[in-house]
Amino acid sequence: MQTLSLLLDVFWQSLVIYLFLIVLLYSIGRSLIAQQTLPAYLIVALLGSAVESGLYAGSGSFLAGLTAAATLLVANRVLTSLLVRWALLRRLLIGTPIVLVHDGQIIWPHLRRIGFTERDLLAAIRERGYASIAEVRYAVMEVSGEVGVVPRQSGQ
Repeated sequence: MQTLSLLLDVFWQSLVIYLFLIVLLYSIGRSLIAQQTLPAYLIVALLGSAVESGLYAGSGSFLAGLTAAATLLVANRVLTSLLVRWALLRRLLIGTPIVLVHDGQIIWPHLRRIGFTERDLLAAIRERGYASIAEVRYAVMEVSGEVGVVPRQSGQ
């Protein structure tokens, strides 16, 4: 009977934490789902860790899990506000796009800087529907980690 009571406690606490996170993420964290920047990834990973004790350890950790989750979400909101206001901080924490190809020519130092091989670059270009680097005016590593491609015009 005690085991059933403990399992019911974990069930209800898990449900409350879930609803709590849904409400908070909906109201202040919509961008967490849309972006895949380092802070966005980090906050999602930390949220999982923060509520873990509340989900599994029983009632003693329940409020601690909620408090940790709320603290992380508020801290992320403050950081997001700072990133919007200060370009230098945004460049330091989020980064900037990096040009990998310019007018059909690979920019090797930039490729090495992001740890890409020529094979990685060619695969990214093919994923965008281009057969070779010669078809590419610009290939850019976006801050999200995706490679964007601007094609060369015919005859260039």
